[in-house]
Amino acid sequence: MATQDFTFGNFNPGKNEVELVDVFAIVLVGYFSPMIFGVMSFSIDVFGGYDMTAPIWTVGGADISAALIIVTFSSFWIIGTNLLNSDTDHSQEEMAIFATALLSPILFVMMPPFEALVLWHELVQVMFSVYVIAATVLISYLG
Repeated sequence: MATQDFTFGNFNPGKNEVELVDVFAIVLVGYFSPMIFGVMSFSIDVFGGYDMTAPIWTVGGADISAALIIVTFSSFWIIGTNLLNSDTDHSQEEMAIFATALLSPILFVMMPPFEALVLWHELVQVMFSVYVIAATVLISYLG
């Protein structure tokens, strides 16, 4: 019987292992991407209160929130530590998965038609949240 070794850790683990350097970013994406898509919410009630999805800046009608900045930075961190080294050799389908996961939170905030698509039904919101989380884990795992 064949077994597969799953390793969390090691700064040079090779393929098919989640790198330790990506674990914190994966947790941040898993926590904040459902906030962007409206699946869950989180607010701090002390010191005057703060909602993590409240806009920090409004640029051209797009509300840039702390959750969007955290998810975008964490996704770029995972892509930077896994895809930009010389050892990766991903197919075009995998690169499309990565690009969609990176762009969907940004498109949700910037493009009203994409926002209407995601907000069409609650299951679509959950689907996009799970997709972004699963794709970022896949980036770390395959990289």
